[in-house]
Amino acid sequence: MRAGLLILLVAGAAAYQEKKDELSPCLSECIQPLAKMERSFAFIFNNFEKVCDSLERGAHCVMKCGGEDAQKFHQLTSFYRLYCIDYEEDLEPHVSCLARASQGSDKECKRRCAMKVEKQHEKEKKLKHACSSIECSTVCYYQLLSEECPNAQDVLLNVNLRQISEMASTLDPKVHGDLGDECRHIHDREYMRSCSIVAEEELPYSAHASLCNFPAGVPLPMC
Repeated sequence: MRAGLLILLVAGAAAYQEKKDELSPCLSECIQPLAKMERSFAFIFNNFEKVCDSLERGAHCVMKCGGEDAQKFHQLTSFYRLYCIDYEEDLEPHVSCLARASQGSDKECKRRCAMKVEKQHEKEKKLKHACSSIECSTVCYYQLLSEECPNAQDVLLNVNLRQISEMASTLDPKVHGDLGDECRHIHDREYMRSCSIVAEEELPYSAHASLCNFPAGVPLPMC
């Protein structure tokens, strides 16, 4: 199951929690500090240096584990890597603003996009709900953080699109064919880009619904 790798907020931590029994002791030791961190944008942006230092220590640690573990670490920490390494220079001028804005964004996006999943629901239905919620959260965070920090809008979109591209590149084509529309959407770079852009526009609910797939009954961004 690759569901853990679908989580856009903290893809690595979520995947670690789901797959920790499959990881080698060496990799578990190296990734554990990151996996234990609070999974919220407020924590990440308010502790940006601490989070990035932890990623750097983990990357040095995993060098002793071997090539396969290093590759897994690279995949499981993709979210942190994008923010702390690939886009660090572009994000740095906006971290203070994002730290302030993320407090409210965390609460609001959880309210908009959280879905109640019953224990008796089938695995396929749970995954469908999870993917719909992820799509909603991705667009919601982009919209709210961009509103509060408009100068960070371009880099936030670039990070999201890069994350989507990386997820899609690790997905087995056979698995992709078996996914429902909700989960295929969050691996589709152009679809998610369109949803992110349309969320910035003053459009009626029906226009959003026709373009993007959000959980039924949940208020859409900008609605």
